Amino acid sequence: MNNNFRITQLKLSNYRNHNFLQINPDKNIVLISGKNGSGKTNILESISLLNSNSGFRNASLSELIRTKLVGPTELFGVNFKLFNGSELVDIGIGIKEKMNVFSKVTSLNKKKKNNNSKNNFNTFWVLPQMSHLLQGTPEDRRSFLNLMISTIDDSYKRRLSEYTKLKNERLRILKTMQIDNNINWLDIIEKKMSEVGVVLCDCRRVFLKSLNKYFYKIDDQIPLLTLKLNGLADETLKIKPALYVEELIRENLKKNRIKDSISGRTNFSIDKTDLLVFEKESLKEGKNFSTGEQKIIIISIIFSFLNILENLKISKVLFLLDDIFSYLDYRFIKSIVNRLNELKLQTWMTDVRANSFEKSDKFESIIHNINIDDYRFKVINN
Repeated sequence: MNNNFRITQLKLSNYRNHNFLQINPDKNIVLISGKNGSGKTNILESISLLNSNSGFRNASLSELIRTKLVGPTELFGVNFKLFNGSELVDIGIGIKEKMNVFSKVTSLNKKKKNNNSKNNFNTFWVLPQMSHLLQGTPEDRRSFLNLMISTIDDSYKRRLSEYTKLKNERLRILKTMQIDNNINWLDIIEKKMSEVGVVLCDCRRVFLKSLNKYFYKIDDQIPLLTLKLNGLADETLKIKPALYVEELIRENLKKNRIKDSISGRTNFSIDKTDLLVFEKESLKEGKNFSTGEQKIIIISIIFSFLNILENLKISKVLFLLDDIFSYLDYRFIKSIVNRLNELKLQTWMTDVRANSFEKSDKFESIIHNINIDDYRFKVINN
């Protein structure tokens, strides 16, 4: 029996297109296959709810409930049996509705759990749209960076949430156009934003230093990379002490009050920085490489991230790789799967085909193939 952290059972009830589905994986690599529209991605999304209120699609809770559901929302449920390295725990996720307001309900070993309490594990996902990350928006790249850091640092995720709440509260006050009546309160909020913001900037700085350190040439086609942040606070933190940067953030927030009140958005913020990717020797920016090369660059970043996980001895991470065969070369997929298996990180993958890996591959013995078109996994009852 495997002793690594993993899901040993997953049950879905009235989750999106699934009336009922049960999976009992017994290997590190779980490959879910099925026809288009069969709900493969929905299964991975349900796992991402372990560490996110909205899952990797950022969906509203009402969207998760099966459209054909007749009855109360309590018939919706995601249930996990999770081996945490020493014992099995039961985690349940449900949805409560009151006056058309939906809230997430979580239980641990059948007892209600505070949704703000932290898990001692994380989920990390790679989605098809990430293959175009370098051509996407700065927000896409920040989200990818935030996901990596949050996987190894729970406090980073909490501070991100705190910063967002402070930013929204400040903007709410500014939109009333009553700045003079709220100067003291704005001073307090902006001071707190600067304190939290400089910590976030420092976390990003330390993480990128490690990420750049752990790049190595895993393939002739994969270039060595260096990653940078272009935000004012991030750049300044390289040469100035934290207190100086904290004051810099506070001054810029104060200076932009009128502008923010008119535009209705925060024009200066530590979460407006962009993640820039360069080839290490030529300093050619990643977005200027070909589409195929950009996909390889993303793979290189993921491998460096895996090296960080190994160095930090972080094993309580669930990896979710959605539709990876549609946008990556087979040999890179094999390299990723092999590395994840070496690190004993349970990985859930999706593909249309049940036989995605060649019969001659050694991976056949480490992969649990699950075809969800097989009705043994389902109960059909409309």
